[in-house]
Amino acid sequence: MGPRWALRDRVAFVTGAGGGMGYQIAADLAGAGARVFAVDVKQPPAPGPDAATRSIENWQFDITDEGRVAGALAEVDAACGRLDYVVNAAGVGWFDRDGSVATIDRGVWQRVLDVNLTAAMLVCRHALPLVQRTGGGAFVHVASVAGLRTADGPMDAYQVSKAGLISLSRAIALQYGPLGIRSNTICPGAILTPMIQPLYDEDPARAAAMANRTPLRRLGTVADVSSACQFLLSDDASFITGTDLVVDGGWTLALA
Repeated sequence: MGPRWALRDRVAFVTGAGGGMGYQIAADLAGAGARVFAVDVKQPPAPGPDAATRSIENWQFDITDEGRVAGALAEVDAACGRLDYVVNAAGVGWFDRDGSVATIDRGVWQRVLDVNLTAAMLVCRHALPLVQRTGGGAFVHVASVAGLRTADGPMDAYQVSKAGLISLSRAIALQYGPLGIRSNTICPGAILTPMIQPLYDEDPARAAAMANRTPLRRLGTVADVSSACQFLLSDDASFITGTDLVVDGGWTLALA
């Protein structure tokens, strides 16, 4: 089966593309015909067997460094003369160090906000003029159901950062909608990613319990999130902006 949405001749910039949801999003956008520029602080993943993933241009740097962000987007502009899509998928969730505001280390708090929220702002700051010159485009920010409700256990820095990302997306949607620029978030629930996998490996019963709490009775996959992202970027979502698409199998319905 071919790609669901044809994105040929479109240009995308994806952060957090070194694994998990970000990598799947970048790979699927490339598979749909987009020219993809991807960045992560981690070593870029080995290209997949298909030509699309081999065509992704990967950079390795910390997106909290505004100079590197600005430089990368300037390279995209120089190479393509346009930018259609931006996906802010970079994020950290430190289950072993995050916690209540009463106990969290201030350095941990700051780093989580820097990666999950401030870096997304920096990307938007330098990407918006390029998308505006293109004549419009779309942003998708990977937030979390924790940003809409609360985290499942105290992870206050993570929760606050994702709530802030949702608010940032809405601000962009309102300010830049008249210029043909859309901005939405995806709010995943329990998704099986490399970040969460060690917890489930250590305690398989935890994964089973999470699946049983979900009305669809399974954990989500990175493909579920990527499909939602492609839809929100695509022309099929041309009248959707400022919204938060929950991808959680109904999990939040079961929360008290």
